[in-house]
Amino acid sequence: MPAESKDRREMTLMAKLSAPEPADPPWRLPGAATAVFTFLVCLIVIGPTLASLLGENATPSRYLLLPGWAIGMALTIVFVWVNRRSSDESRRALQLHKGNTPLPLVLLYGVAIGLTIGLLISLASGQFLPIPEIFGILQRRPASVFAAASLLIVLQPVAETLVFQAIVLPTLRWRLGPWGGVIVTSALYTAIHLLVFSSATLVAFWFSIVYPALAAVAFCLLKILTASTTAVIIARMGAGLIFLLTALTLLSA
Repeated sequence: MPAESKDRREMTLMAKLSAPEPADPPWRLPGAATAVFTFLVCLIVIGPTLASLLGENATPSRYLLLPGWAIGMALTIVFVWVNRRSSDESRRALQLHKGNTPLPLVLLYGVAIGLTIGLLISLASGQFLPIPEIFGILQRRPASVFAAASLLIVLQPVAETLVFQAIVLPTLRWRLGPWGGVIVTSALYTAIHLLVFSSATLVAFWFSIVYPALAAVAFCLLKILTASTTAVIIARMGAGLIFLLTALTLLSA
């Protein structure tokens, strides 16, 4: 077993979070900026374009945004993989190994994160609403539920984790320090989340800003603690399942 892994296990929680990034990722800052830009193009351009192609009117229906966003997330995943498969160094830097934490336990972490964020936001806002991605969009039709499940449980966890926790976070931690990188990555994620998903509906401050900020911080810290992008993806899938079940519960109420 590598000495580095043993040393990491012996570190305290705060020491792990405060440890500096070991090296500048091979894609560096321009590569990170390209990943974020591509993510925006896929979600803002591809989504509305798909909605307008499938809809009867020139103006996209908000109910067609879900499949549009799902395809945008899928395209983001393809871009990151194709763009980073050019060298072994780039693939290793994505940290797609499963890490030392058992994946079932990581899944439970994600469920706990989803429940905690949902409870905190609901108590603070006095409202019990779905997350902005599907607020006011999800219908009882099977196709709508399938699109929402694909987005929240599979495509969004993979795409957003690859862009923000795998690529952006280590890049910014290298330049801004351990905590500066977490803060700026979370702020960037929150701003982009508001820009992309506010096209569906305008929701309360707590759900459109505070929710993504808390989620971003939680999953950035999980990435640092586990040193595994796969672990964060699994955790985000657990949180996505909780968010979907919340929306379906409210829909059937």
